[in-house]
Amino acid sequence: MPGDWFTNFRETYGFAMIFAHQHTVRGMAKFRRSLWLGLTAAMMVCASMPRAGAQDVDVEVIVPESPGDEETIVEDFTFTERSGRTVTRADLLGKPWLACFVFTRCASTCPKVTAAMSELSHALKDKDVQLVTITVDPDHDTPEVLSRYAEQFRADPDRWWFVTGDKADTFHLLHHSFGVAAADNPNPNALPGNQVIHSNNIMHVNAEGEVVGKYNAVVPDDVVALRRVLVNGMETPEKHRFVKPKPGIRIGEEPMAEDLATTKPPAAEPSEEPVADLEDAVADVPEWVKSLPEVNASLNSLATILLLLGYGLIRARKITAHRNVMLAAFSVSVAFLTCYLIYHYHHLSKPFGGTGSIRMVYFAILITHIILAVPVPFLAGVTIYRGLAGQVEKHRRIAKITFPIWLYVSITGVIIYVMLYQWPV
Repeated sequence: MPGDWFTNFRETYGFAMIFAHQHTVRGMAKFRRSLWLGLTAAMMVCASMPRAGAQDVDVEVIVPESPGDEETIVEDFTFTERSGRTVTRADLLGKPWLACFVFTRCASTCPKVTAAMSELSHALKDKDVQLVTITVDPDHDTPEVLSRYAEQFRADPDRWWFVTGDKADTFHLLHHSFGVAAADNPNPNALPGNQVIHSNNIMHVNAEGEVVGKYNAVVPDDVVALRRVLVNGMETPEKHRFVKPKPGIRIGEEPMAEDLATTKPPAAEPSEEPVADLEDAVADVPEWVKSLPEVNASLNSLATILLLLGYGLIRARKITAHRNVMLAAFSVSVAFLTCYLIYHYHHLSKPFGGTGSIRMVYFAILITHIILAVPVPFLAGVTIYRGLAGQVEKHRRIAKITFPIWLYVSITGVIIYVMLYQWPV
């Protein structure tokens, strides 16, 4: 998170607390206008953010033959860490370590890769595993720049290093030792933030300096598999075992695809007894649970539609239809809350990978969403009860409070899902 997160929290919390003082109809009208203006502004900011995408390029990275080319030992290297200290291969021997490849100007997958590393850093807090982020844009990413970037993710300076070095040496290391892509984008029309083509993989290196696994950082299941290997001591799943690619790596038309540099390893010989993938065999989270974010977003969308429909019906004095639609909206919101609790009961979460202004927008929306979501079940329940009990005036008064909050929470729930799971930051 940004360093001034608390300031943003205080301001957005203050915004939510204004609600408590909106007692009059005139005050509520002003509040509703402010709420809609704020939501519209947030959506406009989101819409105005550039959508980073893969550049149409055709690059060939050649890994020449060399003695011991099939070995997977990481070559010697020398980097400068964000603290200014020199880091070599010898500094990492004796403990397992993870390497990923990003650059701070990246407008595509780098924030997601770094967010995955941050997630692993927290999961491995009790394990002696070193994390190393290697910039593929060393001309720009000085130790000072990397330091600011690392602070956004609250990276532990002792357990998570951010290193830079000579570009030619860096690319050589990535090509020869890790077998992954790294190249300047040759597309003269490349958008800002797409200056470098690189792999999204996190490479697992053992204590002897041998590359033993590769995991796509932007694929949640891959990150889960890596966490199980490191935390639970599981054997590296077959599909994640590192196989050095053959010389002459070709990067196709989508440089930000799952794995830019590595070729698929040959299929394993079929055995007499089918053996399930180790990761799947011990998976403790049902597949349907993993799909709940999409379900939750759909439920929030449906709730939004029903709320707007209910509002239109009451304005048209169609009381019975209004009642039925609002009861349906309440049922949908209850279903959402149930799915939300089930999802987080399994300790599933996804950090937001965006940086800069989009990160500020995300947390402003998230914080107001959380604060206003807390009273929604109570407010909605009381509002519906008073309506069904025939307490018309009391129902109207509380409905003027409940409706804008409930609607805001439903809409921002969808926005948060899009930014967290679909936005190409």
